[in-house]
Amino acid sequence: MEARERDEYCRMAIGLLSSVGPLPEGIEAALMPLLVVHEYGPKDFILKVGEAAERMSFIAKGLVRIFSDARSKIGEAEKEISSWFLMEGDLAICVESYFEAQPSHEFIQALEPTVTVSIPRKELDYLYERFPAFNHHGRKLTERYYVQAIRQLRAIRYKKAEESYQYLQEQFPQLLQRVPSKYLASYLGVNETYLSTLRGRMRIQG
Repeated sequence: MEARERDEYCRMAIGLLSSVGPLPEGIEAALMPLLVVHEYGPKDFILKVGEAAERMSFIAKGLVRIFSDARSKIGEAEKEISSWFLMEGDLAICVESYFEAQPSHEFIQALEPTVTVSIPRKELDYLYERFPAFNHHGRKLTERYYVQAIRQLRAIRYKKAEESYQYLQEQFPQLLQRVPSKYLASYLGVNETYLSTLRGRMRIQG
C-alpha cells in the first residue's frame, strides 16, 4: 500500500473522531504516526476467540461479521451464530475483551476485502493523558457503540424474524445486499430456506 493511500485511510478514521466534535489542537499530528492500517481478504480474521482485543479498529473499507460458536444441545456439533455485521465507518471491536483485557468470546472476520485503521490501546491511553479533552471523543464513540448495540439486540431478541428483517431493510439496507445469506440467516435465527421465503414475501409486500 502506498503512503498516500495509507494517509487517506487514516484521515477517514480521524474524520470519525471529528464527527463527535472539534479535535484538540495538535492531536491529529500526534495521532497519524500511531495509526496502523491493516488489509484483510475475505474470511481473514481480525480477532479470534481466545485472543485479547488490544486495539480499536475503524473500518475504512469492506464488511465484517461478529460471530460466536455455540451448541444448541449437549453433544451436538458447534454452529456459528452471527451477532452483527459492520461496514465502512463502523468500529470493529469486542468491547468486553478490549476494556477488560480479557480473551475474546467472539470472532471478528472479514467478509469482503477489508481495510481497517487501528490504534493499540496503550497508544490510545497515551493520547488520553497527553490531550485530556480527547477523552470526550472516546467516551462519545463508546456511547454511540453501546446505543447501536442495544438497538440491534432489541431488534432481534424481542421480535419475530420477519420484523427483524424489516428492521434491517429500513435501517441497514446495504447489509441485506452485501451479507451472504447463510450469515444473515444465522443472525435472524432461521435457516436459508426460510430466509429465501421471507425475502420473497417482503418483495411482494413492497
